[in-house]
Amino acid sequence: MSKLDYGVKKQVHFDSEADKQRAFDYLLDPNNTNIAFTHENNQNQNAWGPEDRIHFFSFTGVPNCLLDNMTAGVGNIAGRINCKELIDDLKIHGLLI
Repeated sequence: MSKLDYGVKKQVHFDSEADKQRAFDYLLDPNNTNIAFTHENNQNQNAWGPEDRIHFFSFTGVPNCLLDNMTAGVGNIAGRINCKELIDDLKIHGLLI
């Protein structure tokens, strides 16, 4: 079985392999314009360190397994997932950012 929990505080959790696969398929789809991957150098603003985030511009079509892991967005961002460990795993599976 593969990893289902991500982040130091386990802020991202998938209930099953199928949910994780659904999430990865959605996030790795190159035709998906609903999301953006960002790297923020928060350490330059007196935060503890840099942060990788996934920004969602709407909830339309987003699988529940991702909606369940989102926090609130700001401005034109509908929601976000803050988890460098998840993004690092997505990179191993083909994410190009």
